[in-house]
Amino acid sequence: MPGRLRAAGGEEVEAARDPMVAGLPGAVALLAAHRADPRAPLAAAVVGPGGSGKSAVISALVRSARRRGVTTRRIRSGDTVPFPSDEDALLLVDDAHALDEATLAELTDVADDPDARLVVTARPWPCPRALSTLWLALGRERAPVTLEPLTAADTADRASAVLGSRCPPPLATTLRRLSGGSPAVVDRLVTQIRDGGPRGVSAAAERGSQEVPPGVLDLLRHEIGGLDDGTRRLLLALAVGAPRVPAALADVLEVDRTTLEDRRERARASGLLLPAPDAPPELGAPVETVPPLARRSLVRLAAADERLDLERRIAEQALARGASVLGPARRLLGSGLRGGDLPRVFTAAGDEALASAPHLAGALYADAVAAGASPESVVLRRAEAAALAGDLDTALRLADPLTAARDDEERARAVTVVATVMAHRGTGRRAAGMLVAEPGLRALAAPGLVGNGDRERADALPEAGTTIGSTTVRSAVALTAEGVLTSLRPDPGAASAALSELTRAASLLEPLGSGVLLPDSPSALAALVALHAGEVDVAESVLRRAVETTPGGPALVPRHRLLLAWVAMVRGDVAGVREQVTAARADRPLEPRDELPAAALEIAVARRTGDSAGLKAGWSRAREALVRHPVDLFVLLPLGELLVGAARLRERSAVRVAWDAADAVLTALGDPPLWRATTSWYGFAAAITAEDVPAAERQLAALRAVAHSSVLAGALARGAEVWHAAVVGEVDPATVESAARGLHRLGWTWDGARLAGEAAIRTRDRRAMATLLACARSLADSGRPAADGGDPVPTAGLVADPGEVSLSEREREVARLVLAGLTHKQIGAQLYISAKTVEHHVARIRQRLGSTSRGELFARLRELVGGPV
Repeated sequence: MPGRLRAAGGEEVEAARDPMVAGLPGAVALLAAHRADPRAPLAAAVVGPGGSGKSAVISALVRSARRRGVTTRRIRSGDTVPFPSDEDALLLVDDAHALDEATLAELTDVADDPDARLVVTARPWPCPRALSTLWLALGRERAPVTLEPLTAADTADRASAVLGSRCPPPLATTLRRLSGGSPAVVDRLVTQIRDGGPRGVSAAAERGSQEVPPGVLDLLRHEIGGLDDGTRRLLLALAVGAPRVPAALADVLEVDRTTLEDRRERARASGLLLPAPDAPPELGAPVETVPPLARRSLVRLAAADERLDLERRIAEQALARGASVLGPARRLLGSGLRGGDLPRVFTAAGDEALASAPHLAGALYADAVAAGASPESVVLRRAEAAALAGDLDTALRLADPLTAARDDEERARAVTVVATVMAHRGTGRRAAGMLVAEPGLRALAAPGLVGNGDRERADALPEAGTTIGSTTVRSAVALTAEGVLTSLRPDPGAASAALSELTRAASLLEPLGSGVLLPDSPSALAALVALHAGEVDVAESVLRRAVETTPGGPALVPRHRLLLAWVAMVRGDVAGVREQVTAARADRPLEPRDELPAAALEIAVARRTGDSAGLKAGWSRAREALVRHPVDLFVLLPLGELLVGAARLRERSAVRVAWDAADAVLTALGDPPLWRATTSWYGFAAAITAEDVPAAERQLAALRAVAHSSVLAGALARGAEVWHAAVVGEVDPATVESAARGLHRLGWTWDGARLAGEAAIRTRDRRAMATLLACARSLADSGRPAADGGDPVPTAGLVADPGEVSLSEREREVARLVLAGLTHKQIGAQLYISAKTVEHHVARIRQRLGSTSRGELFARLRELVGGPV
């Protein structure tokens, strides 16, 4: 009778709520059939691994039968099995795989009777011949009920039935992940959660991701204790990271393939080796895994020596196969094991970790020595890892003795480490000198030489090239050298060309992650050039990618964070400044090169918020930072902020020596307009603040001299002119507003707002004052993030007249293609440039137009270059 187990819809719905069978569709149908007609013939086989719910199905049938007045009888090995005509009872057999052959034969005779009421459960393995015969008899009319691991929906259903209320979806997801879909484990977890009250739901889910709850450990201890040694060792090996590939796994366990497959079958039958949830099949077969809680239980219950032996074999076998050894080696960290291939394992793992986790790489190299490697064989690796991780004391201690090594490669690597430490600690001139002395490192010295005003030696460096690192690294170093030198050119295109070279250098290093040791990153240098050129959006774009990809390792993360804070500062976003400075200081004390901009940002925030007490409190730290880091080209922005802050505090004499040193560097470099313009702007602002008219006029003259060199230089010169006019009482509101908005369009939002505000307080025309104060407020508001953390708040009237904006021919090409709906990648393919270059063009166009949204950008572009409406 094919419909033998079919039940009325109402019975099936009711059965689905029974905690014993909830989430098990086949078991629900079986229980519903029994409830619909308790005395009808019922012959069924229920098959599933350990913990899949077989015993729960039997318990559910016993409870259902008792409520309906039906007798049940459990059959065990050696029992006499009554024939249906001899005893009117529901026969129940649990774990039939453990019965003797005689009992199985009698059960087969009963199953052949059409009036039989017999339910038999068993594991899928072992399956002796007598049990197979019984399955055939039970399956003549209906296939066995197979208990599969719970799906996400099944887990939610079962947990809800046990809890007595709806299980939250996130908790159901966690339960399934931790249990692997084992109903027995889910039941134990949910019972503990239920007993812990409502707060226990989320707490248990979080705790379960780290610990094995006691009830679950007891359950799994029983299951693990019933395994034979071979099967338990297989599961332990998989729990500690053994490969799933049969040949490799057999090698780890030192068994043949036949024995391995036999142990796999036993492990599957135990319910401790289950299909991985949501994992796509491999070669048509499901990916099998030891679920997280079972994995932790196996490790916890295993002897430490056995676990370490397996982990060692896994690591050495991976090394022999040429596979990744990072995972196995991490598990052996601090184990104290020595000898064999372990020194090579730890060294290879350290090399793997260097690009993504220098701290970990350093620990692995140290364990390589502890395992028997000679200290000399990994000393440079350890020094490089320490330098990348920001542990500069260790890096210097390890590398310094090798700077006199006879081997050229060894000496060059040691010099790179020491020079990097020196650059972080404010001795960039000496660092550059060390690099220049090494033929293979000369191009690496370019930023340091340029930064310290040594133009003559810097000009010859790109031709010298470099022999360090891979082709990609050498290309990035060469582009960086060219970029910093290009930034010194006097022509108007110098800033764009330098920015292009430096951003390309940064892009080359991004895929390499943290594994490339450099005194400074192209990303930081590109951001500095962008800030000095008024390309604030480009600076932010480059820096955000640098924070994600960490070129130069964690040691350079504070530098990138502080430059992001500088981006926020020029926009007037005080909250953004504080967020980035806090992130930069999070892991360790800042080195001198980073402490100087951090101190300057503290002064800047205090000045912008009118916090006189904060300004005074930050001044002593700023003076100390200035003493610890000598002036170079790349600290002109922080120095400018300190100069203005000093003027506010009437402490200009404290910065005079540093300011004169900055002027000397610029003079030695040929007074490059890109760097001179912003420096003179800060000098002008400080002079105005100190009411030093002659100094203000000198800085104004310097700004006028470089006004032609870039859009920002022109905007700063116009701003200084109207500010100077306002000081002597000549305030033209239209001129002031135009100059202020010109600074705003270039990302110098706060300076634009300040210019309008300074002019407003110096005019006696009340209408002009109101107009300029409104302008100042709108510009200040446009730089602050929206309350919901979204795009900056747009302010009416901030968009410039299209006639005031001039785009280059390449920017017009990009704009037309953007309007045509092409992606950055498609535009790059059409113009033979990279997608990142397209991104930089779009960022510059957006900033130049003052657009704060995509819709506004498209509208402005249609006005400028035409295109679809």
